[in-house]
Amino acid sequence: MVMTSEKERRQEAEWQELHDRITAVLDQYGRKDPFGDGDYWLVDENWGWRDLQLGFQNLALLQPHIIKSLQALLAGHPDWQITIEVDAPDGGTSRPQMGLVVFHDEIVDELQRDHLPEPYRSLRYEGSDGGADEP
Repeated sequence: MVMTSEKERRQEAEWQELHDRITAVLDQYGRKDPFGDGDYWLVDENWGWRDLQLGFQNLALLQPHIIKSLQALLAGHPDWQITIEVDAPDGGTSRPQMGLVVFHDEIVDELQRDHLPEPYRSLRYEGSDGGADEP
């Protein structure tokens, strides 16, 4: 018999709460699909980390007001982060791994804008460092 500690139970409860709230926010803007046929995928596996992992297949989800809405979900969870990877189709060319890491008080911007289509190259996030390709 495996005993679950209070710390593990709290992590599981917080993970589920944040998972459900992230889904509710993103469902306003797109469709969740694990096979890349939707707009995003939120990993459904709780690995015991304080990190929820997202893949965005639709670059429109990178809009600053959407990222700010996700960040607001972490207001009561300073130990948590949301990791967003850009999984969007790239027209057959190779795109480097890139994304955002969202904390309650900061956004780590790891987007490589020169590998994004023009409308997304100018995206900026309040509370971020400006991007992976910034000098």
